[in-house]
Amino acid sequence: MTTFFGACGSADDLRRKDRAIAFSGDTAPLDAAAKMAEGADVLVHETMYVPAMEAFVRAQVAAGLPVKFDSFMAHMKASHTPSEDVGRIAQEAGVKTLVLSHLALAIDGIGDETWRAPVAKHSKGEIIAKI
Repeated sequence: MTTFFGACGSADDLRRKDRAIAFSGDTAPLDAAAKMAEGADVLVHETMYVPAMEAFVRAQVAAGLPVKFDSFMAHMKASHTPSEDVGRIAQEAGVKTLVLSHLALAIDGIGDETWRAPVAKHSKGEIIAKI
C-alpha cells in the first residue's frame, strides 16, 4: 500500500526503495518543485486553468460582487500554479507520471482533456487528470 501525504504551500516527497512520489500544492510555480521531484516516478501537483479562473472572476465582478479582478487574480497566481507551468515542472523533473490535483477552477463543463492539454504542451510523460 502506498500512503499519500502532502502539505499546503509546500513541496514534499515520499521516497521508498521501490518508488518515489512527489507532491506540490497551493504554491506559485517554483523551480524548487522540479528539483524536489527529480527522479520521482509520480508527481502530484495542483493546477490552475487560468482561462476558467479569469472567466469565473469576471462573472463575479459582472454580478456586482465585491471582487476586484486584478487583486483576485494576483492572489490566485501567487498561490496556484498555471497548467502550463505544471507541465514544465514535470518535464524538468523527468517524472514518469503527473497527477493533476486540486484543480482550480474545477467547474462543470471543464473536462479532463481541457485540464490535460495545456500541461501536455510541456510534459511528455503520462498525465492523469480526472474530475
